[in-house]
Amino acid sequence: MSSEFSLSNVVPSYRLDGKVAVITGGSGGLASFLSRGLLSQGAEIALIDTNQQRIDEAAIQLSQWGVDKLGLKPEAVPKVTAWVCNIGDAANVEETFTAINATHGKLSTVMVNTAGYCENYPAESYPAANAENLMKVNGLGSLYVSQSFARPLIAAKLSGSIILIGSMSGSIVNTPQCQTMYNMSKAGVIHLTKSLACEWAPYNIRVNCLSPGYILTPLTKHVIADSSTLQDAWVSRIPQKRMAAPKEFVGSVLYLASDSASSYTTGLNMVVDGGYECW
Repeated sequence: MSSEFSLSNVVPSYRLDGKVAVITGGSGGLASFLSRGLLSQGAEIALIDTNQQRIDEAAIQLSQWGVDKLGLKPEAVPKVTAWVCNIGDAANVEETFTAINATHGKLSTVMVNTAGYCENYPAESYPAANAENLMKVNGLGSLYVSQSFARPLIAAKLSGSIILIGSMSGSIVNTPQCQTMYNMSKAGVIHLTKSLACEWAPYNIRVNCLSPGYILTPLTKHVIADSSTLQDAWVSRIPQKRMAAPKEFVGSVLYLASDSASSYTTGLNMVVDGGYECW
């Protein structure tokens, strides 16, 4: 009985010491907080993005944050690497994940896919080329990074945690903007999560989806700066009457990344939207 109710057996740990966490969209506003949260728990970080300069700067800033805010000596900061990759290109994804594992000297066991984008076009005039590219990045890209992350773990019989970023837009239709293809892609990410979770449960690879509501990232701030009407329309439909700060998703990701905290959680679509979907 004493061992059953020991502190370590009752209270989960969010420490990720010795693990490698891959974060796509690594220079983005959400990823900048998630990467710091994961680094603070001891994880090595591999940042992926499409722009070399931005991702190099993000990696440098992340390592320096470990010194400035965690109080670590430079040599004690978990390893941080930067990678350029188009997640809509399966061959490029496979090459990048193979290189990440080789450079870190171990297989990555946590992956957070924040890469993706949104466009607003009326459905009847959505350009075909744009629609195809968005689905390639948001939809197929989520599959490709999951495959390249999981394959070596399956071969090595190691467990892992995949966290795909969906959106409340995968469950509801946003208004007043028209974003049919984005909504379609995120609905696909949610069901991809459930499908992979079922297929890979025998390998102890957990697959979950975090679906945010509206987040005040630098990009979102830029969009609403020119449109108080748009901001008012969004906020009026949120029970909490505000958009989220990026830091408010760190706890969710640490929970899903931790084998100790979320060992029985897979196939979940965790909606964090300030209550938007309740109305």
